[in-house]
Amino acid sequence: MKKYIIIFAIIFSTIPGAFAQSPQKFNYQGVARDNSGNVMPNQSIGLRLTIHQGTPTGTIVYRETHTAATNAFGLFDVEAGGGTIVSGVFSSINWGAGPYFFQTEMDANGGTTYQNMGTSQLLSVPYALYAETSGNGGSSGATGPSGATGATGATGSSGATGATGSTGVTGATGTGTTGATGPTGPAGSGSSDLYNNTYVVYGSSQLSIGPPASSTYTQIPGLTQTVTLTGASKVLVSVSGNAQTTGTLTTYSAFSVGILTNGTLVPAGGTAYQCILTNSAVASTFDNFSTQALLTLGAGTYTFSAGARYEAAGGATVNISGGSGSALQASLVVQVIAQ
Repeated sequence: MKKYIIIFAIIFSTIPGAFAQSPQKFNYQGVARDNSGNVMPNQSIGLRLTIHQGTPTGTIVYRETHTAATNAFGLFDVEAGGGTIVSGVFSSINWGAGPYFFQTEMDANGGTTYQNMGTSQLLSVPYALYAETSGNGGSSGATGPSGATGATGATGSSGATGATGSTGVTGATGTGTTGATGPTGPAGSGSSDLYNNTYVVYGSSQLSIGPPASSTYTQIPGLTQTVTLTGASKVLVSVSGNAQTTGTLTTYSAFSVGILTNGTLVPAGGTAYQCILTNSAVASTFDNFSTQALLTLGAGTYTFSAGARYEAAGGATVNISGGSGSALQASLVVQVIAQ
């Protein structure tokens, strides 16, 4: 059976005004790849989006379907809450009664034969959606008594109307020829803003880590993106990919993948812990991983990267991110949400 991969990023809509009605949906973006790690450009795909309450397999509070089209980079963009409803009412979700988990299923041929792409916790609830389903404020106090009406003042006399000034003469129309068009300036340089302030990079070569356990993270080659922020921003960083254990029989590989900012592991969230158990009938066993972190940053230049470390004292070596065209290839997505 074919296995497809989606690299995804969720963008919550913000309130356009302090007391405006918030939109009952949020943007969902992803990169679709086939089981060989290659992106699927310019292709119609079918999606089924599900929100679970409590656990990744908990109660389904909302489910909908979409038909989307990828662009030349394999990227697609839909609105969660704006699809064809299968069950539930999106506007009735009590965002204060979480945690909530977001499940993605895909049919790469654009139909309804969906394959599970994975489930991730919604780490940040949109403020506007939370506010609409949270508790109401206290009751209004009683209206105070009206003050006495003051006496009406005397009406002042009207001033005289001033005379209308005369209209000045119209100046003569200038003459002259249009100058020649100047030469085209040189092309600018810098990191490309691929789609809606989103940057996507892929692993460039394989990282192999193994016993013994380590307390430091080794950067996964190629998964580095530098971004300059001109003001306070929210930055959603996510990393996903596949890993391969080289062990056989009863050996295993235990490792973690974390998100780093300027070389430092993010303080909360953004770390995935994995353990790949081997199979006596298979020489090498694969497993996928994904994690994300929503950061609040001020103006400045930041380098975002992904690293991995071995977690167990024994076991087998694990390979991460095999480079372009490999089924192991990992990806890093950085999305800037200006405040």
